[in-house]
Parts: sequence; structure tokens; C-alpha cells
Amino acid sequence: MKKNPVQIIGHPGCGKTTLMVEIIQELVNRQITVGSIKHSAHSHELDKPGKDSFCHRKAGAVPAAMMTRDMAAIFLPRDQNMSVDDLIRQYFTGTDMVLIEGWISGPHAKIEVYGNGCDRPPLFHQVKNVRAFVTDQPLAPSDAATAQTLHIKIFDRSAIQKLVAYILLAAPSGI
Repeated sequence: MKKNPVQIIGHPGCGKTTLMVEIIQELVNRQITVGSIKHSAHSHELDKPGKDSFCHRKAGAVPAAMMTRDMAAIFLPRDQNMSVDDLIRQYFTGTDMVLIEGWISGPHAKIEVYGNGCDRPPLFHQVKNVRAFVTDQPLAPSDAATAQTLHIKIFDRSAIQKLVAYILLAAPSGI
């Protein structure tokens, strides 16, 4: 399976993480290996200040890693030239599919989740590459018309199996 990352986007509090988890679980149930990336628009520390791995990294170790019996983490500095695609090429070679939570401005095909009483307009009006829209509420007629014009596939929030089938069918060409 060709790896064309799929981004899950939406307004804060509209259910991105919940949808990501459900999609990942359904893909794994279908014997598909999936990697995930959580994008944050904010700059913040990923490691715990004062911990050994943090101290190693601050002393200049690149990369700095931490390994336990069950997990491994690698901390890399991010330079301006490192892209998400670079990260995927280097560290996601063993996956069939990569899902990215967030990164509204990213270049990949997107699925917008809209729910939990979002009181803002859908993002697909101004965000490029939205291919599907997942919602737990009826769309306003004008939003539905725009989605149809933009060829955005609409999914009910409870239709995870249908959404995953769509992702699998369309992912090789970049949904």
C-alpha cells in the first residue's frame, strides 16, 4: 500500500483525537499497520525538564533517546528544513498508512471532523485538500452545497467502518 498521509483536522474540541483513535483501531482490526503523528502549532517541550533524557539532549546529544522495557522515544531537534514527510520517510517505513492529527495548513489530503456542538463554520470553506467531512450534526444547506461543489464526501460520525473503507479505497491516490 502506498503511503499517502491523511490528515485529520477540525476546530479545537470537535473530536479529532477521538476520531483518530477510532480510525486507527479499525485499521489495526483490518490488519493494516498505521503510524500516527500529532502536529502542534505551538512550540513546547516534549521531554520532561530535569529528567535524564532531557539533560542529555540539553548537553548536546543528537539524537537523544530513552528506552524502557515497553517503549522507546527519540528526541530530535527540529530544524527549519525538516518536514513531516522527512519524518515519515525515515521513521515510518514499517507502516502501511500514516495519519496526522492536526496541521490544517499541511499539504496532504484531509478529513475534517465536525461535532460536539462546534459553533464555528466548517474549515473546508477555506482549507485546501479536504476530501471528507465527518459530522454528528446536520450541515447547514449552504455548507452542504459547498461540500458538494468541492466534491467532499460526507460521513456520519458513527460510520467509522464506511469512513475507513473510503480511506483505504482512496488512500493510494491521496484520497
